[in-house]
Amino acid sequence: MREGEYFLKLDRGRLQCRLCSHVCVLGEGEAGECRARMNVDGAMRLPFYGAISSIALDPVEKKPLRRFLPGTRTFSVGFWHCTMRCPFCQNWQIAQPTDIEGEIMDPEALIDKALASGLPSISFTYSEPCLHIEFVKSCMSLAKRRGLKTILVTNGNLLETPAKDILALTDATNVDLKCFSGPTYRRILGGDLELVKNFIRIAHSLCHLEVTSLLVPEVLDSADQIEGIASFLGSLSRDIPLHITAYHPAYRWMKPTLPKEEMERIAAPATEHLKYVYSLQALYF
Repeated sequence: MREGEYFLKLDRGRLQCRLCSHVCVLGEGEAGECRARMNVDGAMRLPFYGAISSIALDPVEKKPLRRFLPGTRTFSVGFWHCTMRCPFCQNWQIAQPTDIEGEIMDPEALIDKALASGLPSISFTYSEPCLHIEFVKSCMSLAKRRGLKTILVTNGNLLETPAKDILALTDATNVDLKCFSGPTYRRILGGDLELVKNFIRIAHSLCHLEVTSLLVPEVLDSADQIEGIASFLGSLSRDIPLHITAYHPAYRWMKPTLPKEEMERIAAPATEHLKYVYSLQALYF
């Protein structure tokens, strides 16, 4: 297994992962909460380095990105596992898998395949690509040297050092800002709102940034929360696009989709703070 970065060595052969909000402490042979980083012989090892769950050629608007290479398609790559545990995950089969199947690729082979597609960009997407930051950084470095634009679709639940490292290689990112409540992020989603906000600040300084917020009953379902999200983004720049999208029951969250009229009311305050609000528009599925 490849050796990972972003960890501290502790006593008695233990490691502390320094990638995401969980900062897991791992004894010998233990995996983190993500199941994708583990302590083997006192080193951080990556059991799923280069494990690809899916490859597709998508409209860039599906990421969603509306103001970066519009009208083009992007070579999209997915991985396995996640740094969060959203009970309404729309890609739960690969984010919270019980079985791992698929191709193992090294960065060179993946970038060769992306270039052969003839598309102008490669997107790291679907499940959480930052969990596999070592692989993604290698791919991004190769892509940039060979003329491909790089796109990162992420939950942003990352500590500052890895966030800066991966965003420095990113041309455009869409960050999923799932709600504007710290307790909800911790209790229901398994993430950290302040880390995600900091990730967004770093992204704004380093690359093209768009943000998505999914309207989920009992998670993000109020105009006050959208007001908070839009005000935060507007304090960075009124030009940051915000995509407000509708959830569909999935995984462990079977609550019905909010009525269209209610979603429109909830989304309305965003336009007071931001120039580009894409509200409840059909995605390119």
